[in-house]
Amino acid sequence: MAAPFSTRQSGYTLLEMLVAMAAGLFLLAGVAMSYSAIKNTVRTTQELSDAQEVIRYTSQVFTRSTKQTKALPVVSADTLTIQFEQYANVLSCQGTTPAADYIETYTLANGFLTCDIGDGGGAVQLLKGVEALSFGFNNYLVSVLVKPDHMPSHFGTGLQIDIATTQLILIEAFK
Repeated sequence: MAAPFSTRQSGYTLLEMLVAMAAGLFLLAGVAMSYSAIKNTVRTTQELSDAQEVIRYTSQVFTRSTKQTKALPVVSADTLTIQFEQYANVLSCQGTTPAADYIETYTLANGFLTCDIGDGGGAVQLLKGVEALSFGFNNYLVSVLVKPDHMPSHFGTGLQIDIATTQLILIEAFK
């Protein structure tokens, strides 16, 4: 007698394939969403890091100029420019030490914080990535309002840095 013919086949049914493909697509969508979220977080973190660096550098530059100034700073009427009168042989905003007294003039030009010491060389770009910059002066206190590029909106118009004119306060105290 001949062996019975088996009609059973091995493999996957169409329904099993559809279920496996749906599960695979679900996992792939989850991975894609996670990648997108991580990419956005990395970009936001980099923007915040860049903004923090702009604020840190701005604070450092203006702290040096404000603390070593020999006269009251002069803020322009539109508050977009500030000038510091400095002694000879002290470090300037351009990294030089001029042999004569000089005036540092800070302003914002095309997204760059610039400084001119009036030596005929013109303004030097110190820092890029500044969206807005304004100045104020009141009672020996210099206020610098800086807004870096890509700063989160909850910071409003920027961050204010207040710096005391230490040398002038000491001169006034010992009169």
